[in-house]
Amino acid sequence: MFVSHLYSRSVLMRPHRLRFPCHRAMAVAEDLPEDIIVNILTWLPVKSLIRFTSVSKRLHSIILSDPKFAQSQLKAARQQKTLSRRLLVSTDAPQLESIPLDHTPSFGEPSSVRKLSFPFQPQWSGMSSYVKLLGSCNGLVFVAVDETLFYIWNPSIGFSQQLPDPGFSFNENVLAYYGVGYLSATDDYKVLVASYRIRDGESQVQVFSLRTHLWERIEPPGGSEIELDLQGILSNEALHWTNYSIVEDEIVSFDLAVQEFRRMRLPNFDHDGRSFSYLGVCGGCLCASRYLEGACDSIDFWVMKEYDVSDSWTMLFSLKLSDPPELNSCSTEFLVVESSTVAANWTAKGFELIRIDHKEDEKLGKYMLKGSQICMIEYEESLLWISSYYPEQEKEQVKILETHQKASQS
Repeated sequence: MFVSHLYSRSVLMRPHRLRFPCHRAMAVAEDLPEDIIVNILTWLPVKSLIRFTSVSKRLHSIILSDPKFAQSQLKAARQQKTLSRRLLVSTDAPQLESIPLDHTPSFGEPSSVRKLSFPFQPQWSGMSSYVKLLGSCNGLVFVAVDETLFYIWNPSIGFSQQLPDPGFSFNENVLAYYGVGYLSATDDYKVLVASYRIRDGESQVQVFSLRTHLWERIEPPGGSEIELDLQGILSNEALHWTNYSIVEDEIVSFDLAVQEFRRMRLPNFDHDGRSFSYLGVCGGCLCASRYLEGACDSIDFWVMKEYDVSDSWTMLFSLKLSDPPELNSCSTEFLVVESSTVAANWTAKGFELIRIDHKEDEKLGKYMLKGSQICMIEYEESLLWISSYYPEQEKEQVKILETHQKASQS
């Protein structure tokens, strides 16, 4: 009752109290204390709350300017298991789109896809920017434009902020691997970016802390044979990549708290012909999944039940596909998330996104994107922003949101 009238009626303001019209059957409006209203609001989805920001200045302030409210809303959504998880995809077409991951039947349906505008400026005028998605935590997405410009962005509310220059040379360096994580003990977001210099192959690793607002150069992982995945997988407050440069594939991890690289073993696959492994998170544990080259008729999932204990790798399940998609292992990207695996299969027309549900293997959602390069991550819808780190940016954030709302309505 409360929620339905928020969509259609305005809010009447009173000091410390907000009045909302009650059900049509009731002749007299009923007042609710503001603390009760705020508590009710925390249980609503982000999409609804964004709409309510235009109802009154007070609601606008509560929803967008109160970091405690944003945290409470995110916590409530996780408790209820109503947190909206979406796939964010970027191509060099350029395209930047958001696709829901929660329900297989809606994957790829035009009505469920959000076409996002690029809020990031290229370094050179007239250049078509390819936005690399470095990772996401708590709804905040970190991106790199043209290999050198770095941003933090919340796609749900439209806020973005450029990060300091890490000192990479646009003409000489290429991103090698990267990842994003959050440390709850220090309430800090960290971004790891590794690059190599084209002319001599020299590698450089830097870590950005949102708390200090500084880049710090660190020692790269030891050993000359390093060929890591681009995207680092976050688990147990550490980033993880598969290292393909040795005979027996291994995992290279980076502990975000102590800022050190480590080596971890993959499961013993018994040399059964499945040579392609991809990391993800299943059931809250680090997961390794493997596919056969060619017709992807089954996917094996292993989980590390006890973190950093090699003997705890356990075969979770093998997903059998009765109508397997044809995948080109050399040009297919994979993203393993909690509920599904998304394959981006390159074709002559662009990338075909294939969502394979982990529980219902008959349901293969598909969606087509243009481009020859692709980057994709999972993100959660939230109201979180970095105003607690940089309070002076609040007015600028509000202007950005108003522009974002007008664009979404057009």
